[in-house]
Amino acid sequence: MAYLPEERETVIRYDELDNCWHFETNVRRHITKIEKRIELYEILAEEFDERGNRIYIQAKMLEADVSPFAKPKRKISAEQKQALSERAKMRFKVSK
Repeated sequence: MAYLPEERETVIRYDELDNCWHFETNVRRHITKIEKRIELYEILAEEFDERGNRIYIQAKMLEADVSPFAKPKRKISAEQKQALSERAKMRFKVSK
């Protein structure tokens, strides 16, 4: 059975002795992010619902050089944005 919204949480802990991050979550979007890069984690515990969907995961990040902290949003001018757009169109061959 899935967790109720008031029961859902994500806990991220850093272990300085092991130099690694530990994640414990039952929040669907956080589980999905871990699943997309599962090779970066050692799964310590997990729980599945009756349909086989993972509803809880406890994992240890294997590469501590990856930071879980949000990066500041890039501030660029309209001209820089246009230049990046043109470069991306050329690189990925996007046509209108």
